Amino acid sequence: MPDQIIVVPAVKLKWKGIFDFEGLYKKMKFWLEFQGYGDERKNFREEKYVEQVKPTGNIYEIVWKGEKNISDYFSFIIKITFLGLNIEQVETQKEGKKVKMSKGEIEIKFTAILVKNRQNKWKPDSFIKKIYENFISRDRIEEYKIDIYKKLYELHDEVKAYLDLSRL
Repeated sequence: MPDQIIVVPAVKLKWKGIFDFEGLYKKMKFWLEFQGYGDERKNFREEKYVEQVKPTGNIYEIVWKGEKNISDYFSFIIKITFLGLNIEQVETQKEGKKVKMSKGEIEIKFTAILVKNRQNKWKPDSFIKKIYENFISRDRIEEYKIDIYKKLYELHDEVKAYLDLSRL
């Protein structure tokens, strides 16, 4: 089984108010595709999509997992969990036009993972694997941790900016 290093365990972003839920969903999916994590035929899965219709507003549970191969040995995983509470459609004015938006509360959790031995070519306790990781690729592993950390926070910042811009 491939080894996983959880570089960023859980960065949360919470939002309550009026926002463009559908636009946010599409923006994040586009970002993942553009960065190489979002091809549904290869490396992206919507692991969970649950929508519960309630009188107070819909509840959404969505889990995405995107993986980007860096080499034959390494890959990056970005995992995103959405929890939407009391989401309801509202019509509001934006720049003089009536637009449909969502009102409610959303929490998004971002996780970044570095995968080693992604093709599972070496056994976990293999001597050669230990030599490779501890001596040959030790600096590369640290660089990759920094890379996935930066990439995750880039996405986090994009989402924060989008929510702030879509705010009324």
